[in-house]
Amino acid sequence: MEDTLKTTDSTTDSTPDSTPDSTPFSTLDIIRNKALEELTGIMDKWCESYSSNYTGGKMRGDRGADIEVFVRNTINTIAVEVSKKLVAVKGSSDKKELKLMIGEKEIKKDHQVDIHIYLDGKFIAVIECKAYLDSCYYVRACDDFSLFKKFGYDVKKYIFTLENSIDEDTKVFTDHVTENVCDNIFCLLDGKRTSAKPVYDSKFRKPINIQKLYEFIDYMFQLCDA
Repeated sequence: MEDTLKTTDSTTDSTPDSTPDSTPFSTLDIIRNKALEELTGIMDKWCESYSSNYTGGKMRGDRGADIEVFVRNTINTIAVEVSKKLVAVKGSSDKKELKLMIGEKEIKKDHQVDIHIYLDGKFIAVIECKAYLDSCYYVRACDDFSLFKKFGYDVKKYIFTLENSIDEDTKVFTDHVTENVCDNIFCLLDGKRTSAKPVYDSKFRKPINIQKLYEFIDYMFQLCDA
């Protein structure tokens, strides 16, 4: 099933090749620096908020929203810098209709994940965003990805998270039963998450793994040639 989104055509004959290897270093460097600066600023804000006695519920909500905005901003920055019609939108504003016939009855369900990505108006990828990824979140994300696959949406399926908290056996089992529906997980902070040492407490803040951030950006570049 193909889904399209209308975009304004800004591509010219001089549009550069958007792959990481052939993109001019200065352009790739601009994108990487913007992403690192934004993510660092987000984590700074979390630590400042925590020191101001933020409530746990507000911190959870803000962290999830901030990560989603960061991912959308990074993808849309890539599009601007390489003059490609790549666009990331909120999934909640771009729900896909799933239709199922049971006997003579048609059942419809709206479905989305956090971010939907289009290239030249074609629906090509989805990303689920998490401040941390535990086993429950992973199972739920793979279930959502499987629905896209089952109902004919040929899209790449990714998870973006800061911290890893997945039980390895659960991950292996989930990957097996969902036929490896998740194409990749981008996890930007090293080490297992522990609730006793939250990264939004400056005493336990972890450095961003630069190479993993660059890997995420490289994958998003590759979508430009999907």
